[in-house]
Amino acid sequence: MARWLIALFVLICLAPGAAWASASDRATVEVGALPAAPQVADEEQEEKEEDDQEEQKKDDEAEDEESGDEKPSDADAADGEKDEAKDSDESSEDDDQSSEKKADSGDAEKSSNKEEDSDDAKAEASKEKKSEAEAAKPADEKAEAKKPEEKKPETHKVATKDLKIQVEADAVFVAEEAEEVALRPEAWSTFKVVEAVPHGARVHKGDVLVKFDSKDIDKELADKSLALRMGEIALLQAEEEFPRLEQSIALNYEQAERTYDEAQEEQERFNKTMRGLSEKMAEYMLKSAQQEFENAEEELKQLEKMYQADELTEETEEIVLKRQKFQVEAAKFFLEYSRINHEYTTTISIPRRAESLETAVDMAKIEFERAKMAKSLGMNEQRYQLQQLRETRKKALEDFAKLEADRQLMELKAPADGIAYYGRCVNGRWAEVGSLESKLIPFGVVTPNSVVMTVVKDRPLYVETSIGEKELPTVEKGQPATVTLAAEGDAELDGKVESVGDVPGAGNKFAVRIDADNGDAPDWLMPGMTGKAKITTYDVEDAVVIPAELVQSDEEDPKKKYVMVEVEGEEKPVRRDVKLGKTKDKEVEVLDGLKAGDAIVKGAKEKPEDKESADDAKDAKDDKSAADESAEKSAEEKSESSEKSEDSKKSEKPEEKSEDKDE
Repeated sequence: MARWLIALFVLICLAPGAAWASASDRATVEVGALPAAPQVADEEQEEKEEDDQEEQKKDDEAEDEESGDEKPSDADAADGEKDEAKDSDESSEDDDQSSEKKADSGDAEKSSNKEEDSDDAKAEASKEKKSEAEAAKPADEKAEAKKPEEKKPETHKVATKDLKIQVEADAVFVAEEAEEVALRPEAWSTFKVVEAVPHGARVHKGDVLVKFDSKDIDKELADKSLALRMGEIALLQAEEEFPRLEQSIALNYEQAERTYDEAQEEQERFNKTMRGLSEKMAEYMLKSAQQEFENAEEELKQLEKMYQADELTEETEEIVLKRQKFQVEAAKFFLEYSRINHEYTTTISIPRRAESLETAVDMAKIEFERAKMAKSLGMNEQRYQLQQLRETRKKALEDFAKLEADRQLMELKAPADGIAYYGRCVNGRWAEVGSLESKLIPFGVVTPNSVVMTVVKDRPLYVETSIGEKELPTVEKGQPATVTLAAEGDAELDGKVESVGDVPGAGNKFAVRIDADNGDAPDWLMPGMTGKAKITTYDVEDAVVIPAELVQSDEEDPKKKYVMVEVEGEEKPVRRDVKLGKTKDKEVEVLDGLKAGDAIVKGAKEKPEDKESADDAKDAKDDKSAADESAEKSAEEKSESSEKSEDSKKSEKPEEKSEDKDE
């Protein structure tokens, strides 16, 4: 809109005879021009916005290529002039368009348009000449125009500030006084929950924390009590029977020994005496029977001869003959029997007797050896059996006592006043609460040999945390610390390190105990709550601290550290050896070599020639110091020699005086 008004003003001023135009003509001009103004203004505004966007895009690209500190080059200035010329051309074209639209308004406007066309032609011609002149410039001039100006190296001014290094770690509050309530039975293994106090309940000493079902253990106690009585009776019987058994074994041994001896004697007597005698007796009995038969037969023959001589046989004679015949028959039968008996005795009875006696000796020997073994081992066996009964009785009594002790665990009671926590505390944390909450309910089963609850006192509290291997060398006993509560970020408790673990624990961490001031602790702070512990391992006021990136390492000896500083009167940065201290984040403490106000050159490197000159200067300095030391040493030697000469002179004078006195 502003451009349209300016163009209108120029046309009115330049048009010949515009001042003499009539009012009606001027009104006609104004009325004819006004309807086209809004459209022209909108087009100009859109073109202006497009030009502004293109310029902004070019500026962004130029900023990406060059740093913000560099000045704009001549090429950029030329580009700016081109843009301005382009803008002027576009504005002239807009003016042409507006003048053409106004051609119908009058002759004065036509003449002004012609003059503007001539001006536009001149501007176009000048623009072409300028572009040709720029195209004719050498390429090397353009390159030089694009070169940024040489910047002065950046420096870092050394300053002092307070240096505090802290080790931060997760912390947990732990009760100083806590007593575990453990379920550690000796014999019983089934613990079914009847009721239990909730987690976090306040209890008093002697209160029942957990009650278990005792029906099964009571039945087991009754069975074991009956078994104990039966075992006691069996043991009494064995102890009463043992002396009798010992005596019986001794008698059996004596009897077996006697039987064995008798069998041996009987066999020996048979072999030596009775066998031969039995054989002789059999022979004699056979001979005796033979003789008896022959005698009876001979006597019968004699009687018959004698009685045959008489004519008449008397009754007495018949009787005698009859008897004699019978005697002959008896003798004959006895002879026959004697022969059979002799044969039986010599072939069967005597050998069988010998064999029987031999077997009897062997059996007696076996029995004797058995009795002997029973005497030596059998008694020991009986003693061992008796001892086994005693041990069984003793073990039964112990098991019964253990079971009775386990019966007392059917009610777990609080050992002290405090707060009941489920499970045990491990490194200040209660990791078993979740699992025990599902067990310490009616009909739940608790695992034996575990800590069921822990009764803790909420005061006093200490803080437990852990540190890694990297922080271990820096943390020591007695260092100050602060603990920030997780529940209230602004609340802090002061304390100090009480102890540091010597060996790593879980996760290769070392336990650290911090004694915190409980006086500032809020009432709601409870064991198991967490926070952040900050242990101050290093605290120095007015320490010289510089960015760690400015420190460089010597190529030959990486342990040597240095920085490049500005020195008054020197054109180039000078190397300055430094002794480093503690490091915090991206900064490092300088113990020696720098002071406040020194300027460190960023990015400067030590050149070989600078290093050689520095080495030469150092060597010269070392030579000078060595010469000074030698001069001082020689001066000291001279002074010592002069002192010795004076002492010797002083010692000689008293000797001369003593000699004069003697004379």
